[in-house]
Amino acid sequence: MEYFIGLDIGTSAVKGALMSADGAIIKVTDKKFEYIFEGFFKLLDPDLFVGVCSDVIRDLASLADGRVAAVCSCCASGNPVFLGENLEPLTRIIGWQSEIPREDLDRVYTKKEQEDIYRIIGWDFFEGMPAADLAWISLHRPDILGKTKFLAMSAEYLNRKLTGKWGLSRSMGTPFYLIDQEKGVYHKPLLDKFGLTADMLPPIYEKGTVLGSVLPEKAGELGLDAETKIVLGTFDHPSGALGAGVFDEGDLLLSCGTSWVELFPVASRQFALSTGGLVDRFMTDGAPWCVMESVASLSDRIDALRERFFGKIPYGDFDALASQGRRGCGGLRFDFTEDDAARAEGFGKPDIARAIIESAAYLLRDNLEKLRGIGLRADRITAIGGITNSAVCTGIISDVLERKISVVNGQSAGAVGSCLLAGIGTGVFGGEKEAFETMKGRLVV
Repeated sequence: MEYFIGLDIGTSAVKGALMSADGAIIKVTDKKFEYIFEGFFKLLDPDLFVGVCSDVIRDLASLADGRVAAVCSCCASGNPVFLGENLEPLTRIIGWQSEIPREDLDRVYTKKEQEDIYRIIGWDFFEGMPAADLAWISLHRPDILGKTKFLAMSAEYLNRKLTGKWGLSRSMGTPFYLIDQEKGVYHKPLLDKFGLTADMLPPIYEKGTVLGSVLPEKAGELGLDAETKIVLGTFDHPSGALGAGVFDEGDLLLSCGTSWVELFPVASRQFALSTGGLVDRFMTDGAPWCVMESVASLSDRIDALRERFFGKIPYGDFDALASQGRRGCGGLRFDFTEDDAARAEGFGKPDIARAIIESAAYLLRDNLEKLRGIGLRADRITAIGGITNSAVCTGIISDVLERKISVVNGQSAGAVGSCLLAGIGTGVFGGEKEAFETMKGRLVV
C-alpha cells in the first residue's frame, strides 16, 4: 500500500495528515511554531520552521506500513525570506501578520500602483505580505536587497530543503504579490521596482506539479525513500476546500483558522474581481476560480477576548459556559476593541462566553450578506478549521447565520486536501472530485 502525507502550514502551526492510496486517513497531527517579535515584525527562524515541518513529516511517515509516495504542502503563505549568495537566509521568515507603517508604503508605491495591485495580483494591497515587506526593506535595509540573490516564501524554502529544487504553484504564488495572476508569470514592473529578476525567484508551475524527489540524505532523516515525490500544493483555504469537498458554484466554505474566511467557487476571474474579494486560481475539474472574504486574525482576537474575561480557561469549560448563554446574549455584542470590557459590565459569564462567538459569527454574516448581494450563492455551507472542534461554537455560528452547517474533516481539511493533491500529482487520482470521492463517506467527520 502507498501513502500520502499532506501538510497544512498555517500561521500558528503546521498540521499534517497521513492517508493511504485507498482513501483512509491514518493519522492527523500538528505542531506549533514559535515566533520572534521585533517591533512590528512577526518572525520565524528558517531552520526552526523547517525543523517543525520535518518533525511532522517524520512522525507521520513512521506510521506508514508501506512507501510514502508523495508529500504535498498547502500554506497560509505570504511569508518571505531573503537569501544570500549561497542561499543562506539574510533575514528570518517574515510573517504575514507583520504590519509595515502606511507612510512607508506610500513612499514606495504610488496611489495608482496600490490600486492596480488588486487587478494584477488578485489580492488587495495592505500593510502585510511581501509587497509591504519589500517596501520597508528598500527604505530601511537596502543592504539586504543588495545582498539578496534569491527571494522565496516559507513553503518554497521548505521544498528546496527537501528536493534541492525551487518552484511554486500559481495558487501558492498569489500571496507572493509578485505574480500576474491571470497570466501565471512574474509581473516585471513589480520586480523592476526592487531590482529583482525572474531568475532570483522560484519558477511558477500549476498546482499538483511534481517538483522532484526527496534528496537521499533527507529521505533517510525523515523516514521516506529516494522515490518519494514532493508535489506543489495551494494556498491553504483552497486546499481546505478540496479536503472538504467544496468545488462548485453555490458551495460556500467557512474556513475558521487564524483568519475566518468565506470561500466561494466561481466560474470566471473577471466576476471574481468584480466582488472585491481575494481571488485564487482554484480547481482543474470544478469552478476554476474562487473568491475569498477574510476577517483577518479573528481567532487571535477571540482568544484575546476569552483570556481577558476568563483567563486561560480550558476550551471545554468555555464551551460549557457558552452553551448556557442566552441566544442573543441579552443584547451584548463585542467589536473586538479595547471598549469590549465596558460592554460586558452587568452580564453573566455564560452570556459573555456566548457573545464572544456570536460577535465573531455576526462578522461572518455581515460579509455573507454583502457577498450574496453581488451574486455569490451559498446554497450549501461547509465549515472547517479549529472552531469546528467545538460543536457548541459551530452551533452558535449556525444560529447566527440561520443556516445548516456541515463540518467536513474539520481542523484537518487543509492537510487532507494536500494528501489528495499529492495523489493527483502522482497520477493515483484523476482530479479533485475523483480524489474526494475516494475518501467520501469513510473519512468525512
